[in-house]
Amino acid sequence: MKILRRLTLALGAAAICVGAVFFWLSQRIEQAPALTNPQRLMQQFAQAWQGTSSEKAVDPEERALQIREGNSLLRQARLLLTHNTSPVSADVLQIIQTPDETFRGTGKYWQAVDARCRLHLEMEIGETKGRMLQVSNGQVIWMVRDIVSPRAREDRKLQIERVDLQRLADFARESDITAQEPNVAREMQGGLPGLLSTLESLMDFRLIKRVALNQEACIVLEGEWKTDLNEEFENDFSADVYFTTRPDKVRLFIREGDLFPLRYFCLKKRPGKAGYFAQLAMELTEVKRLTHVDPGIFNYRPPEDEVPNDITHEYLTRLEVAARKGEDDETVK
Repeated sequence: MKILRRLTLALGAAAICVGAVFFWLSQRIEQAPALTNPQRLMQQFAQAWQGTSSEKAVDPEERALQIREGNSLLRQARLLLTHNTSPVSADVLQIIQTPDETFRGTGKYWQAVDARCRLHLEMEIGETKGRMLQVSNGQVIWMVRDIVSPRAREDRKLQIERVDLQRLADFARESDITAQEPNVAREMQGGLPGLLSTLESLMDFRLIKRVALNQEACIVLEGEWKTDLNEEFENDFSADVYFTTRPDKVRLFIREGDLFPLRYFCLKKRPGKAGYFAQLAMELTEVKRLTHVDPGIFNYRPPEDEVPNDITHEYLTRLEVAARKGEDDETVK
């Protein structure tokens, strides 16, 4: 149970950072088996941030220029990805790391025009298996978490949530808020566009280096939380969990040729030590531009005996906040 709590915290940190849903394993297992050489899996990721110091003193004017450049690159990457007219597919490797354990998941990602996307991830720890599915057909986003654990009292835990994108679009139009702005787009998009719009909304980025990743030239952007974030929590425990688990930095590797995101890190300072560890590392490989993709993969129908949880109201609440903030900004001007 202790190991699963750590895994849940790591996934919680990822969800806080990206505003997207990753599955977690919350069922009881008696022990977690050793993964096959997890250190080797993390080594390739560790090389991407170790040996580079981004903490050195930078002139405030130079830093402001770096932030403008980095934020501009991130925005271009998001808009290019959002308005891309050719379908894309990619293999996904996701690694979740706590100070003591490393967990590995694999999956597949598809994206097409009209905000359609599909992300499927699977993870296995001993006899416990987890599956996460996020599907958007441009009208509805479905989020499915499916956990199977034969040793638990309930051998299966299935959670299905839905977000009505049409209701969000109607509200945005009636409130005269721009759907392309990152704090609005992150509530109305799934997949990689949702990830990038969330990062753009919550963090400031700097270009810190250029590297070769799988023989492709990449730009590395490093993000830190914006200072004007005002989070509200129901109690002190929720606040403590949030600030304990949220990443300290994010690093995003985007392909220089087309600004396509290939690698993503959530970094956390090591407790009592120098340096960082990656709470979550995600890499996209075998990225392919497709001439055609079966539109059926962007549809989902829940089992007849399952009642989905409609969480559209949560998204509408955040859009209302974005609309009020936009009105306040106009008043200040």
